[in-house]
Amino acid sequence: MQLENIHLELIRNPKISWFKEKLILNVYHELFTKMYGNDYYDSYLKTIRSKYYKKPPKKVLDIAPNSQKLFAVLDSIKNDDDIMLIKIYDRRKIIGFGRLETKDKVLWLKELALINSYQDKQKEIWEKLLKTLIRLGKMEESYKLYVEIPLKEVELLLLLDSLGFKEDPKDMKVDEIVYTSIWNKKIASK
Repeated sequence: MQLENIHLELIRNPKISWFKEKLILNVYHELFTKMYGNDYYDSYLKTIRSKYYKKPPKKVLDIAPNSQKLFAVLDSIKNDDDIMLIKIYDRRKIIGFGRLETKDKVLWLKELALINSYQDKQKEIWEKLLKTLIRLGKMEESYKLYVEIPLKEVELLLLLDSLGFKEDPKDMKVDEIVYTSIWNKKIASK
């Protein structure tokens, strides 16, 4: 993979085919199990050695919090006017997805999920995406860009610091167990 072959597409309210939905679920499932650990349903999928995420039956959803989060992501991509789907390509091949919330002069990168074979290039892909979002913000009015990073990703935390992002304790969610760190950067228009 060469970084110049990586490109991004931002889409608001996309029409998602069955194939793309399965791909989104697989990629996000890998991210969520990495962030939150395995729930009962994830353990079941490992036991049956499933290579791909399979939707659980409705009666199992209560013990499948990661699946609930997956369906919430899909719902927000399809129905929330403030959410844009980020598609990440290596040439023509889709290698990951993300969500960007745009509201009240704030860009909020909710997450970025890459397929397993691109995990070793995650820092470079994040850096390209962040620099693109910073340029996008500069073309508009002044913005504040928020980025949510899994706490275990020290390499990404160092990248944010080097790009001038700051962590603000006021941004932290204290009502639940914290799995992510929220960083922000003010982007002034030219």
